[in-house]
Amino acid sequence: MPCSANSSRGGCECQWEGTAERRGLTLAIPPAVRRKLASPMGDPYSLFDPDDYRREPDPEPDGEATTPELAVLAKLDRDKTLVKGSDERPARQVCLHSLDKAHIARYYADIVGKGMKRAYGGPLAWVELFAGPGMLKVKDLGTFMPGSPIEAVKIDSPFTHYVFADADPRCVKALQARLDETKVDATVHPVIEGDANSAAVHDAILEAIPRNALLVLYADPAALDFKFSTIEFFAERYEHLDLLINLPVPGFVRALRAGHEGKASGVLNHPAPAEIIGPTSGKAGTSLRDWFERQLRVLRYEHFESEVIRQHEKRVPLYDLMIASRSEKATKFFREALLRGRDGQTRLNLF
Repeated sequence: MPCSANSSRGGCECQWEGTAERRGLTLAIPPAVRRKLASPMGDPYSLFDPDDYRREPDPEPDGEATTPELAVLAKLDRDKTLVKGSDERPARQVCLHSLDKAHIARYYADIVGKGMKRAYGGPLAWVELFAGPGMLKVKDLGTFMPGSPIEAVKIDSPFTHYVFADADPRCVKALQARLDETKVDATVHPVIEGDANSAAVHDAILEAIPRNALLVLYADPAALDFKFSTIEFFAERYEHLDLLINLPVPGFVRALRAGHEGKASGVLNHPAPAEIIGPTSGKAGTSLRDWFERQLRVLRYEHFESEVIRQHEKRVPLYDLMIASRSEKATKFFREALLRGRDGQTRLNLF
């Protein structure tokens, strides 16, 4: 999800106060980096990571970052930043906010792998759409880190099956090479190139993953690109399907307020999604979240948890990372992942 890193001011337009603040997640930031991030020249409303939306603050009661500069934002939403990785292959350039999402997704996979390998008794599958190249560059820190697919296959108790898909052939090639170099005690299927919502990608996943699998479908789209019809397709075919989804609530609100209903309609499963929030709603984000959850309930999903990913300095909401499941265990595991420190140790949530 691209960050407006190629600014004429130089550097990634992200700021960070140095701690994740929420649920005891603490990140040490070098003083030099902290001073750089605190510069008034920085843009606090930068992207969560390079392919996400740029956010602006909004005076609405629910605090959604939806005030648009539409021409600029539309261009930024289309931009994607790939840079040369430490192994000379493409890497995705990200801002510091990306570490929050990566942290939660990694430990959720780890907890499910450990908790369900014996308890479930059947195959465990991790399917990641919009998977990226398998390496991230955190520009502010000048460091490289594994992308979420590499993190997922390297957990202590791996799933039995892994499938990754991306529409960008550069990402597919780079990710496949990195997976080939990673020792994994599991079946890692060839990376699929294609639109995550296409019949070709759906059929390839069906062929790779047994129908009796406990399947975690992780969807982290760059824009409003993950259609509800894709959720329906897999929910109808896999009884034990858990959904780990990046839900860009402020992006929905901004698009709908600007009169752009097309993509939002496909994601929200509503022919006229502007009707969800109404012309004067002061709780647009809440209305959208409630609608999306109701659509999932039609598919027999009953258990939901989410974490609002925020810009660190001013705590502006960027998007939700949510889990939806037909089993209460998934939400329990998600809450446990939120309490994991970056060293993997569980930390007390005192507030």
